[in-house]
Amino acid sequence: DWEDTYNHVRPHQALGYRTPNEFLASRASA
Repeated sequence: DWEDTYNHVRPHQALGYRTPNEFLASRASA
């Protein structure tokens, strides 16, 4: 669905062209 695509597939400019999921993963491991 769109929410899964939004959070896991589509990169976001505000997050450095990462998906929200990648952004959260990088913050959690930092």
